[in-house]
Amino acid sequence: MEGLKYMKSKWFSALLVMACVVLLSGIGFAGACQDITMDHYIVPGFSCGIDDKTFSNWNYQGTGNPPGFGIPAGSVMVQPITTPRNPGFLFTAGWFVSTSSGVLSQDSLIEYTVNVNPGGALITDLSLSIGGVGFAGTGSIFVDEDVCIGARFPDCSGGTVEHLQAFSSADGTRLFDSIAFNGVSVVDVEKDIELNAGTAGNARLSLVTQQYSEGTTPEPSSILLFGSGALALAGVLRRTLNR
Repeated sequence: MEGLKYMKSKWFSALLVMACVVLLSGIGFAGACQDITMDHYIVPGFSCGIDDKTFSNWNYQGTGNPPGFGIPAGSVMVQPITTPRNPGFLFTAGWFVSTSSGVLSQDSLIEYTVNVNPGGALITDLSLSIGGVGFAGTGSIFVDEDVCIGARFPDCSGGTVEHLQAFSSADGTRLFDSIAFNGVSVVDVEKDIELNAGTAGNARLSLVTQQYSEGTTPEPSSILLFGSGALALAGVLRRTLNR
């Protein structure tokens, strides 16, 4: 009799572990983000993941002056940053304008949404940086970014709109900007990359980096949901085994 109880206990433990695995696998996390060009990211319905974050709702627009000289999506490389607790992306391209070439401006708009997966660490701050920059004369580089903290654009209802900026021109240079906030499970991003040659100058930019620092506490609702599901499964399994 004692042996039978021991076997039931072992079976119960094994089934409980399997049930938890099934519960987690049913969450449906997106596949890992890949080191590929932007045109792969902006496919309708596309989403990808880094650690416990899912990135979706991708959009890109590249324009230039004269028309036709903007950076196309297929020329922007998207490289996931997988640093633990500080994931993000590195966007690289050959942005360049100059009065001598006749390409007077380039503008790239990048949009996407970051969601914390159930049970994941909340986002508590984000940073923006630029690299490979240079200008001469009246040339300038500006990366302006609006972010909706805790909700979605266009109206950011229920969230907070914040602004980050990195730039380099005759008026000054700032290669890094960041903001911190209370932990949220969603951030919406609208990033505008703009280069201008002005009346007599040039400007170049090769990389833009965005990263999201994480809090240490998973979402309470996610913990409650998973815990309730696991306890419910445990109860069913226990009743079944005790029949």
